Amino acid sequence: MKRVFLILVSLSLIGLVISCSSAPEPAAAPSSDLPDWVLAPPVADDAYYGVGNYKSANLSTARTAATANARAEIAAQVEVQVDSAVKQYAQEAGVDGNRQVIEFLETVTKQVASATLNGSKVVETYRDDDGTVYVMVMYEKSALREAAEKELFVRNEDAAFAEFKADEAMKWLDAELAK
Repeated sequence: MKRVFLILVSLSLIGLVISCSSAPEPAAAPSSDLPDWVLAPPVADDAYYGVGNYKSANLSTARTAATANARAEIAAQVEVQVDSAVKQYAQEAGVDGNRQVIEFLETVTKQVASATLNGSKVVETYRDDDGTVYVMVMYEKSALREAAEKELFVRNEDAAFAEFKADEAMKWLDAELAK
């Protein structure tokens, strides 16, 4: 019996030693060689900056997606529509010292960014060792003002054309009534 016990203890110790020796190596720490602009994009009075990243084996795909993400970040700075919904439910039941309260709170928030970024430029690109591409895009605030003024001008032209058509219709009506 002692012999069986010693064999079991020996096998257990051998199994323990083997399992400890094959522990997986710790995961590599994230790269700390990232450029400063990735972790702290510049802040300027005359431009918006956005940084995006994307990991792909295909450099072109990674660059395109990272650029799109950076532009989306700028769009969120320029114009964001926020929709929010809150559901709250509370129920209390029981008698005097034996009361139970059930509470439920659910909050849902959706943000949609929408902006036309004509004139935005990629100013920095960096590719990490793991294939992640980082892109910084700049959008000058003067380009935003120009786009807004152009849209306002187009709207004013549309309004002027509508007024012209209304005047013509009134002249036609006056001419018909004069007959």
